[in-house]
Amino acid sequence: MYALVDGNNFYVSCERVFRPSLNDRPVVVLSNNDGCAIARSNEAKALGIKMGAPWFQIRHLAESEGLVALSANFALYGDLSDRMMSLAAGLGPAQEIYSIDESFIDLTGVRGNLVERGHKIRDRILQWVGIPCGIGIGATKTLAKLANHIAKTAERKPGS
Repeated sequence: MYALVDGNNFYVSCERVFRPSLNDRPVVVLSNNDGCAIARSNEAKALGIKMGAPWFQIRHLAESEGLVALSANFALYGDLSDRMMSLAAGLGPAQEIYSIDESFIDLTGVRGNLVERGHKIRDRILQWVGIPCGIGIGATKTLAKLANHIAKTAERKPGS
């Protein structure tokens, strides 16, 4: 069994850790030289902003919809990723970091209720680091990734 731990809207979530005034507001993080959106909050997604949208095409939403655009701070994101990954590693005996905001945890030999264990790790990451994340559990890495995707997109309460 594998678990995929995935930070939600990771760059935006990192910014919100230190700027809680950004909570519940549409936020995008822009690429190098502030060219295009490389991360979007759920509120920004609801405005129809697509990944990679050029800033010059969405700039008008800053005035009309209160969109906040931030320059990327990759040093901050790397630090918070390290913190998140160290906590995620507590889920099982082996970890494969897949990207800055995702890691697979091998659950081989882990006893007990894996879903409950996943909830505890997710809650700990939120409380200790401030990053909301999802955890998908499956028999293969592909199924764990699919479980995480379904959990993000399903119309139900988080954590179900």
